[in-house]
Amino acid sequence: MKLGDHRLTLLFFGLSIGALLVMRGFFPSELAIPLEGSSIRPVLLLEFASNPAHLVNVFGEPTDPLRAARIDGMTIGNALDYLLMLGYGLLTLSFFAGVARELGAPVWRLFGWAGVVAALSDAAENAIMFRMVNNFVAGADALGEMAVLPFPVWLKFGLLAVSCGGAAWAFVVMRRYVLALLCVPAPLLFVPGLLDPFGLAPNTTAMIGLGWLAMALHAGTRWYREQRKVQAR
Repeated sequence: MKLGDHRLTLLFFGLSIGALLVMRGFFPSELAIPLEGSSIRPVLLLEFASNPAHLVNVFGEPTDPLRAARIDGMTIGNALDYLLMLGYGLLTLSFFAGVARELGAPVWRLFGWAGVVAALSDAAENAIMFRMVNNFVAGADALGEMAVLPFPVWLKFGLLAVSCGGAAWAFVVMRRYVLALLCVPAPLLFVPGLLDPFGLAPNTTAMIGLGWLAMALHAGTRWYREQRKVQAR
């Protein structure tokens, strides 16, 4: 098998979903201190943290008995996140390799590389967050990390939105309109999420998963069609 094979695309989708489910078992399920006017998840508030008070919202005050467990859970979850990066980077690369082959246009592969660069940005983001949390635990200044963090965070989400937009375009070309609709929310909601990170952004980022689902559904149905043709010979 090589990139573009529908079975590989499905495998990478499975890796992504599996990694996501395992990670969520470690991430804190709720903020230690609620952020007023927001229902943002702890891991996203860590990504969008712009001042030290946000880290207190995520992990709690030094006297909070659950603070150490929250920090450990977040650290383990973000370490496992590297498996998710591998999964979705290869998922988008394989999906668009298959699209390029099906439509006879190599230019579609560029959208696949957007997913790979997003994964690399994600890796840089996590490295920055590890340093930020370490500084927070040590009582040191984490403002330097907070100043840099938005760049890889929003580059990641932006490129993943672009890959979803590319998938929507490809599905329209292939007249797979339902799958195209699944991919549209992520690019449409990117800018509103960027402008409202503590309000709309959690919904915006969740929409990327719909794009991945559409990619997997396409790969699964195309592979099934190919098998039916083989059996009919």
